[in-house]
Amino acid sequence: MKERINQVKARYQQYSTREKVIIKLGAAALGCAMAYYSGVIPLDNMINNSKVTLKQQTETLSWMREEIDKNHLPVQLIKTDNPRSVVENSAHEINLTLTDVRQDGQMLSFVVNRVNVYELKNWLREINLSSGVRLEKMNLTPVDHLSDVKAEIQLTWKKSA
Repeated sequence: MKERINQVKARYQQYSTREKVIIKLGAAALGCAMAYYSGVIPLDNMINNSKVTLKQQTETLSWMREEIDKNHLPVQLIKTDNPRSVVENSAHEINLTLTDVRQDGQMLSFVVNRVNVYELKNWLREINLSSGVRLEKMNLTPVDHLSDVKAEIQLTWKKSA
């Protein structure tokens, strides 16, 4: 292999200055073409694909927000004097056990260790419609392969103006 390299070097040394410049320009053009076709074009394709995906996701998000606004507009103002007791009493009525209940001003956090996700959704909707307490944040963790979940829920409300 070293022999071949030495032969190429010796042959290159025999070329005239003009030929050496032409070879260098050709190698530079070939290097630029390789960089363009192996780096720039794939990056450009990735950027375009990301833009298309982002546009689709934005359209989906807009559609989802429109559907939420059209089908279920959460009540913004509180309709009760004691939202915490309304939530706890409502949970007790449907046999939901609330653990780690914490209230911080106009925010109530709690954990439900095991609940059917559809039952939870209906309960939260009813709480919102009856009292004005709305869902701020919710983390769901699957408990089994059915539709039972562990839910960490954060509810909030606004005082009436």
